[in-house]
Amino acid sequence: MSEYEVVLLRHGETLGYDGDHGLTPLGEQQARDRGAELAAEIKPGTTVRMPHARTARAIATAVTLRATLVDALDDGRDLGPLYPEPWFDNLRHSLHGRGADASDAVTARLALPDGELPDWAREYDRFDSDYRSVAAAGGPIDYWLHHPTLYFEPPHVAAHRFWRGITEVGRDVGEGEDLLVLVATHSAPMRAFVATALGADPGEPHNLEPVRVRVSTGGAATVRFRDHAVDMTVPPHLPPWIDAAWFESYGRGDRAG
Repeated sequence: MSEYEVVLLRHGETLGYDGDHGLTPLGEQQARDRGAELAAEIKPGTTVRMPHARTARAIATAVTLRATLVDALDDGRDLGPLYPEPWFDNLRHSLHGRGADASDAVTARLALPDGELPDWAREYDRFDSDYRSVAAAGGPIDYWLHHPTLYFEPPHVAAHRFWRGITEVGRDVGEGEDLLVLVATHSAPMRAFVATALGADPGEPHNLEPVRVRVSTGGAATVRFRDHAVDMTVPPHLPPWIDAAWFESYGRGDRAG
């Protein structure tokens, strides 16, 4: 494994959390601003890969980010295409026994008529009983991070799949190749990833705020977020309570890219 860097970026400000929505004008500007900052640090000869989560807000962030980089890096460098990567998807929810994005689960919850609710919907209400104001403030993620549930993906699983994504994206990096991976993703799994690595929860990443992971030869890694940094080893295997076959097929084929 050669050395490379992965930058996890929370999507820009979204139009809402009561469904799978895109970005506000401010969210678009946040992506352009971060793209300009990243362009200033990308050296000639760097290989740039741009995977993204499969929600509208993550895709819109990735599109704007890449367009900004293309405009700023006018020396013919090939940034490579955008591509969906399930390892970096949003928080997942078990909806009718099938893995679904939390954005799809909230749409299904809001469509239910008044009356007796199924267990998964009652759990979603405990996660977030006011889909608009509470979600916009980030409160549900704090609840999820500290309260085990039956239908939501556990935080440690989100952290492990992010590590798997980080490992997979650098698996074929060439010797001496300078690889930078820019990932448009979501705050819930980012927060779980950081809290697991640091052993403490520094809070919600802001829109387009980066988490940087530097992976070195031999599997050593440095995780940086705000003024926190920790040196560690990329987890070499899954915990015994996670089914490997399910994890390897995680999210693949259940949502269009």
